[in-house]
Amino acid sequence: MAFEYLLHSVLERSFKSFSSCTALKTDSRNINYNQLLMMSNVIAKKLMDSGVKSGDIVAVYLNKSPEMIACLLGIIKLGAIYLPLDTSFPEERLKYMLENSQAKAVIDDKVNKPFPIKQSCLNINLSEVNWELDISFEPVIINDTCPCYVIYTSGSTGRPKGVLVSHRTVVNYLQWMQNAFTLSSSDVVLAQTTFSFDVSVWEMFWPLCIGASCAVIEDEKKYDPVLLADFMQTHGVTVAQFVPTALHTIADTQVLSRCSQLRHLFSGGEALDQTLVQQLSTQTSAIIHNLYGPTEASIFCFHWIADPQFSKGYVPIGQPIPHAKAYILDEQGKRVSQGQSGELYLAGDILAKGYINNVSMTESKFVHNPFSNAFFIDTRMYKTGDRVREREDGVLEYLGRMDRQVKIRGHRIELSEIESVIFNINEIKNIAVSYENETNSNNHSGLNNKVLKAYYTLKEGTELSVELIKDHLEEYLPFYMCPSHFIELERMPTLNNDKTDYSQLDSVKRIINKIKREYIMPISKANFNNDTESKISEIWKEILNKDYISLSDNFFDVGGNSLLMAKVHRHIKKEITDKVSIMDLLQFPTIKKLSQHIDKQ
Repeated sequence: MAFEYLLHSVLERSFKSFSSCTALKTDSRNINYNQLLMMSNVIAKKLMDSGVKSGDIVAVYLNKSPEMIACLLGIIKLGAIYLPLDTSFPEERLKYMLENSQAKAVIDDKVNKPFPIKQSCLNINLSEVNWELDISFEPVIINDTCPCYVIYTSGSTGRPKGVLVSHRTVVNYLQWMQNAFTLSSSDVVLAQTTFSFDVSVWEMFWPLCIGASCAVIEDEKKYDPVLLADFMQTHGVTVAQFVPTALHTIADTQVLSRCSQLRHLFSGGEALDQTLVQQLSTQTSAIIHNLYGPTEASIFCFHWIADPQFSKGYVPIGQPIPHAKAYILDEQGKRVSQGQSGELYLAGDILAKGYINNVSMTESKFVHNPFSNAFFIDTRMYKTGDRVREREDGVLEYLGRMDRQVKIRGHRIELSEIESVIFNINEIKNIAVSYENETNSNNHSGLNNKVLKAYYTLKEGTELSVELIKDHLEEYLPFYMCPSHFIELERMPTLNNDKTDYSQLDSVKRIINKIKREYIMPISKANFNNDTESKISEIWKEILNKDYISLSDNFFDVGGNSLLMAKVHRHIKKEITDKVSIMDLLQFPTIKKLSQHIDKQ
C-alpha cells in the first residue's frame, strides 16, 4: 500500500497546507481550499450514508462547476470511482454507460440538469445538498492500484468502452507535470475541457495538488474566443490547454495577445501543425507544448516543446515522459530500425487497468510486454494503433492510424462504432463510414475541413429516408459522431474477400450514375413548422452569410465554427429565449432539432 500515490491523500495534504488560498476561481465567486475541503466532505459523507462504499462507481451528470469538482473529490475521498457523464450525450448512450459500468449511484441536479432516464441505482440530488455543513471526513486509504476514474471512449464493436485508470498512474502523471513545469501557488490553470475527457483530470487536480488556483470557465464563454480571452485575462490564467481545432479559431481571432500572464500553452488530442505554432507564437510569449497519449496511458505520455522556427509539417509527439516506455514494432512484434515506421506500443507505470467489464477487449489491447524487466511494475504494453517513426535524435513523429480510428475536433471516434449503429436499422444492407476531405467546403475553422460520410445500400424492396437515419443515430451517438453526408449506392465496392473496399468509395460514387439522394428544399416561409424555426433560420443565414439553409443542415457543415456558434447563441438568447445553453447548440446542431428542443423547454 502506497500512501504517496493516492490522489485524494495528495490533495488532502494540499488542502490543509493552503487552507486560506484560492482553490477555484469563477466569474461569480472564489472558493478557498478550506471551503472546497468542506464541500468534498459533505459529498463523501452523503455518499457513504447512502450506501456507497470504496470501489463502487459513482456516475456524475453535471456541467462543470465548483460543485461538480467537489463531487469528484468527495467520490475519490471515499475510495470510490467517478464516472463522468457528458450532459450532451444521447439517452441510449448514457443508459449503456450506466449498465456497463454497473454504477452504484448517479449524482445530478434535479433543478438545473436532471438525469434524463430512469435508473435503478441510487440518486444523489445536488439541489438538496446543504453545502454549509461543517463535516469532517478522513479519506479512505486504499491500494494505489485501485481505480480512480473510468472514462468511456468510442468502441470499434459498436459500443463505447470504459477505461479504468488507477490512482498511482494519475499521481505519477501529475508529479511529472509538476517536476517538468513547476507550478507555484501564484499560478492559475484554466479548467475548460469537458470532464468526460481525461485532459480535465490535470486541469483540475494538478493546481489543487500544489496550492495553485483552478479557473473554471462556463461553456458559454469557452467557445467564444473573445469571452475566453477576457476570462483568462481577468483571472490571470498562466497555464491553458486546447485541442488544435480550438487553437485555430483562437489564433484566427488574435485574442491571445491580451492574455499577458499566460506562460504555458499546451496542445493535445490532435496532430499539431507547424503553421499554427507559427501563428500562435506571434500572439503570445507562452511556451507552446505538444502532448500525446491515449486515455489508456493515463492522460498523456509524450511531450515536445514546439519550435516556431520550423514552418512546415506537423510538430513531433516528442519523447516519452520518465515513467513511460515506448516501442515501435512491425507486424511480427519486432522492433523496427530507426527511421522506419511501425506501430507504437506503450509500457511503463502509465497504463490503465483495462476496459471495465470487457476482458476480451482488455486482453486484445493490453498485451504481454516481451521487453519488460525486473524494474517494470506493469509487465503489459498497450497496442495504440498509431503509426510512428523515430528520428535520428530519438524524437518520435506521428504518421497516422493503422486502423479506422479518427480524431474530430479532439474527439476520438471509431468509425466502426458508427457503422454498427447504422447497420442496426432494418432496411440497411451495407454500410461504410469514411472521414474525407470536404469538396467546395465552406468550413472556415483553419485546416479542419474533413467530414464524416456514410455510404450505404438498402435491402431489396425497401426505402429509407436520410431523416430517419439521422433520427436513429441521434438516439445512440453524441453529436460529433453523426455523419454530415449520407450517400445511397446501388452496390458497395468490395475486395476479393467480399470486405468493403473503403479506398474505392468515392470512385464508386462517380461511376454509378443512379445515386439516390434525399433532396431537401431550401427553406422558405412555407417550409417552416413554427415560428422558432423561422427565427433560428434567419439568425443562421445572417451569421453564416447564406441565402439558403435546410432544416436538417448541420451547423458545422454549412460553414459554422465555434466562434460563429457563440454568435448564434447570443442572438438566440436575445431574440428567442435565454433558456438555451451553448451545449444545446452542440447537441442539437440543426435548425429542426434545435427548434424542437427550444419549444420543448
